[in-house]
Amino acid sequence: MTDVTLLIDHGNTRMKWVLARSGQIDTNTAGSGSLEDLVRCFRSPAVIGPGSVMISSVADTGQVKDLERFCDSRWGLSPWRLSSLARQGEVNNAYDDPSKLGVDRWLAIVGAVAHHGKPLVIWDLGTAATLDAVDENGQHLGGMIYPGPVTMLNALRNETRLNAPSRLVDAATAPGNSTRECIENGVLAAQVGALNQFVRKVAKSMSRKPGLVVTGGAAPELLPMLDFDPIHDPWLVFRGMLVE
Repeated sequence: MTDVTLLIDHGNTRMKWVLARSGQIDTNTAGSGSLEDLVRCFRSPAVIGPGSVMISSVADTGQVKDLERFCDSRWGLSPWRLSSLARQGEVNNAYDDPSKLGVDRWLAIVGAVAHHGKPLVIWDLGTAATLDAVDENGQHLGGMIYPGPVTMLNALRNETRLNAPSRLVDAATAPGNSTRECIENGVLAAQVGALNQFVRKVAKSMSRKPGLVVTGGAAPELLPMLDFDPIHDPWLVFRGMLVE
């Protein structure tokens, strides 16, 4: 079916995928895991095959080649590997060399603006946390990259003798009364502090207060702990893949 597109977000450790039908994401088809998991998902003849495949990948070339070989052998398709552009949709890339901005980050920015408008701040809470801003004219104002919450917790566990938790459970941006609380609250305060500083800086270049869209694997844990009310959208990269 030519109106069905398989969208694949291929990271360094795992991939995520979903089908888009006539340009609309079908969230019921979402999956994640390894290439073997994707193969199992689409092996059955009962599963409708796509008419095209798009890949956003930061993985090494060998892994992408394996994925391309599967698409060719299963459906006779050559996937379209996306890259960061100087302009896509309503967004102008701030980088002097647009290709140097990670494609997954770029697509999340493009997808956020296309779906949620502008001005906008995009906060992606993954292994690395990223912050990006787009003003009311569609100009990307640049961003920040720093360790995500799980990465911060893992660093404390691996590099110190502190018994750091594996994830944030009930943190607050306040002094803790136990080592566990101090660690959790400190990590949350670092994450939110980076966000607040970033918003203050970029808001000076905007005519009105920007909206905030949050995505990434750690977003569900952090969102309930925040004092403000952002938009949670886990589909930003896939939304950006569909923007021309």
